[in-house]
Amino acid sequence: MFELPAEAVTQNGLTHFYGVDWLATVSGLTGVYLIGSKKRFGFLVMMAASLSWMTVGFLIQSFALIIGSAVFFSLHVRGWLKWRNGMEEAGKIGSYETTDIPG
Repeated sequence: MFELPAEAVTQNGLTHFYGVDWLATVSGLTGVYLIGSKKRFGFLVMMAASLSWMTVGFLIQSFALIIGSAVFFSLHVRGWLKWRNGMEEAGKIGSYETTDIPG
């Protein structure tokens, strides 16, 4: 298997990773909620989640978690930059007219 850092093993189950894992979880869920509610700010919250997960990756020495979090961070930056303010007023979601969406 793998070894956890000694500091993580000696702390209780809620703060194994200094609370960074909890910050990542809460900010990730909040960010998804905000983006789903068409709030651009959600991308900033998701960036915080990605940085938090990257920190956890360093703490547990998981290269996959570090790389995955970096990719997610860059996708959130892209989403922030591509967000169109007032897209609801323009009647568009992405590149589709709202009248083209079934339902």
